[in-house]
Amino acid sequence: MLRVAIQVKELISSNVTSVIETASDPVKMLGNLQREIEESIIALQGERTRADRRKSRLDEQKTQQEMREADWGEKAKIAMDHGREDLARQALMAREDCRAALAKLDADSAAAEADLKEIDEAISELEAKREETREQILRQSAADAHHASTETVGRAPSKADRHRNRISELEKRTEFATDGSIEKRAQASVEQEIETMRRESKIDDELAAMKGAGSKKAPRKRSAAKK
Repeated sequence: MLRVAIQVKELISSNVTSVIETASDPVKMLGNLQREIEESIIALQGERTRADRRKSRLDEQKTQQEMREADWGEKAKIAMDHGREDLARQALMAREDCRAALAKLDADSAAAEADLKEIDEAISELEAKREETREQILRQSAADAHHASTETVGRAPSKADRHRNRISELEKRTEFATDGSIEKRAQASVEQEIETMRRESKIDDELAAMKGAGSKKAPRKRSAAKK
């Protein structure tokens, strides 16, 4: 994706007029530029399809995690109602795992959405550049035909002599898309331990609240065992 992104940015930022002025054969250079633009559009459309599928998968996973989160919360309440604090604690820990997974899925889904928007904008800009290039090809072809009809036999174009060995260079802009900065992982074990403490504290508070609510309820009568 990064290679395509760099190429796309180069094409979008390319100066068509400069290509014409510096090329020994402007029409040929413009034709090459047009083909590169069309190939980049095709490549981006493929990237868009993959990004769209990825976002759909993430949205499905989010729905499943939300259902699991709610289910573990209900299971914790049932366990406390039956006096099983140990099971309630495990259920709440599982619920917290679901919430952490949901936060990750939310971030991934937002990133996929941003990729889709960026790709759509790039395709739109490339299509505009392609139309500009087509128009320049038509104009240059007409100008070349007119020049050929009026040019003195044996006279070489001075501009062509000056720029025969020069190749136009497209301005490099790599900021269009990057793989994203690598997150720092220093002190990961400390952060993980603190997060575990936070979760356990939260669960202790919730269990205490459940105990308080359960103590207000009338004790359940156990049925007499059959002899």
